[in-house]
Formats: sequence, C-alpha cells, structure tokens
Amino acid sequence: MNSNPKIFFRLIPIVSLFSLFSFCNQANPINLDGSSSAAGVLLNVVIPNIIGAETIPGSLPQLSSQAMYDAGDTFIDLNFSQTSSVDENFSMTVESYTTVYEPHFIGYNTFTLPANTSTQSIGFSLEADDDNCLDNAGSRFSFRITKDSTGDTFVYNVTVKDGDYCIFESSARSLAQLGGLGTMDNHCRNLASSKGLPRNSSDYKAMVGALSTTYGDRNPGESLSSTSFFRANKRYVRKQGNGTWVKVFSISGTWPPSSDFDNPLIDSGQYWTGMHSGWGRMDGNTCLNGSESWTNSDGSSSGNLGTSSVVTGDAAYMTLESCDSPLALPFICVYSPD
Repeated sequence: MNSNPKIFFRLIPIVSLFSLFSFCNQANPINLDGSSSAAGVLLNVVIPNIIGAETIPGSLPQLSSQAMYDAGDTFIDLNFSQTSSVDENFSMTVESYTTVYEPHFIGYNTFTLPANTSTQSIGFSLEADDDNCLDNAGSRFSFRITKDSTGDTFVYNVTVKDGDYCIFESSARSLAQLGGLGTMDNHCRNLASSKGLPRNSSDYKAMVGALSTTYGDRNPGESLSSTSFFRANKRYVRKQGNGTWVKVFSISGTWPPSSDFDNPLIDSGQYWTGMHSGWGRMDGNTCLNGSESWTNSDGSSSGNLGTSSVVTGDAAYMTLESCDSPLALPFICVYSPD
C-alpha cells in the first residue's frame, strides 16, 4: 500500500475550506440570541451600539435638556465640548414633529457662537396641544443644527411635555379644620398625587392669602415674577366635574387680568381665599391667630370667600364668614413651583 501521509495532511485544509463554503451556501441565519451563552449576551449588547448608532460630531453641541414644554417658551443650553478661536455660525431647522402645532425657534433660526465660548442658549415656542395638564407620551419633535463652516450636522430628538398649570379644588373643610397654611398645602400635594397629576406634587399649593412666620407669607395677587404665586405666559386649566378639561385663564404681562376668566375656578359654589377683589391678601380676613393665618376658629376674626365666577374680582372675593362658622367649603389648589 503506497500511501503518503504528507498528502493526506495536505488535503485536510482543502476539505475544511470546502466544508466552510458548503456551510455558508446553506444560507442558514446565524443565531445571535444572547439567551444561551455569555458570548451571545455580549453580541446582543455590543452590536446594536455599533450598527446604526449615531454620534454627535465633536464640533456640535450636547443639549442641556431632552425635554420641552408646550403652552409657552422653553429655553435650553447648547454645550460645546470644542471651542473655536474665531466666531462660528450655525443654522437650525425643525425636521419633524408630532405636536398639533409646529414648534418655532424664539428669535432667529441661526446663531453665532462667539470665539472661545462653549455655551449658547436657544429657545422654542410651542403652542398648547390641548386644555389639560397631562403629558402626551407621543409628543416630540426633531430639529437639526448645522455648523456653517464645516457642514457638520446632526438631528436632535426631544420630547414635549405639557406646559399647562393645573387647578383643582380641595375637599370641603370648615375654618376650624383648615389647620394653617402648611396643612392646606399638604392637602393640595396629597390630592395632586392621588389624582396622578404631572410634575412634582410638592409644588401644588393652596391659593389663599396668608400670613405665616412658619411657611412664609402668601399673596396670590403679587406682581408677576419668576417666583410669584402665578406666573407670566402660563395657561391654567382644570378638570370639570363631567370629566372634560377647560382653560381657566392665561396670564400675559399683568396679574390679575382686567378681562374675565374663560371659565370659573370651580364648577359651582364658594371657597376660602382670604383676598380682596384685587387678589391681594386681606390680612384681617384670613382667620389670623397671632402670626399664622387659617388657624383661628373663634368669632373674633373672619375669612374671605370667593365664588365660582368668570369675573376676576368675584373669583377672589364675594363675601366673608366668621372663623367660628361650621360652614364646610373647599379652597383652590394650584401648581406653583418654587
């Protein structure tokens, strides 16, 4: 038998190569399911991050926030990791949106980043999609930023949250049950949480005039500012007893507005306010006990009431009630962030 073992071993790579081609020609898919092996798990984690991944070019910014709010203006910062020794010009366009109305840039859709500067603020104006204060999970839009000198470009995706502020009434309580400003605020917070209202429930407060050394004085009729009880350029909405939502009022440059509300603060009835018709705190009519309003339950003082009305003055003050009255009425809770 004249067999040559060298020839046999030389044939092994050739046979293996044919076997590999034969395996590939079967066109069977390769299973990358990571459920059966550690290697598969690694593939499942790594491959999606490699295939189709989009990276923001180094010359373009990161966003300080991935969320915008409708029913008003939202400003965000563009943070650049690279700075330039000369001024650089950028252009922006809205690419797509699922909101009812198209988002608009505040000012121009171009900006100049000064030399050696790493931050630029831009703003978007989004009209309200609805009259409720609930987030819509599908609300978002995309916009493109392009660096003019290099043509580097990237499309940014942001979600849109509801920008309306919620109003609702508390449960009915007698003046003796109010317990002061802190207790009233806590009641609003608990109700906001149980109603599933968005944002931080701790930012819901009682819409009453009050003096308080413990929690700070409150005057819902104060001049508008970034920290006042009511805020400029905001829409206030509420849910009616029949389940539908309505806009109560919008605030532009002044508060209280000279025109009527769109809808009353509650469906019907009266509520505690401690304010006069101009929405200012009326210190003598907040059931004041020493330095704390809404803690006096005897007949020596009174508490002012507002009523369900679109007339702004009547909404703040219609009549007053003795602090020892057994009358049980609600007060108004409003989203008012610190």
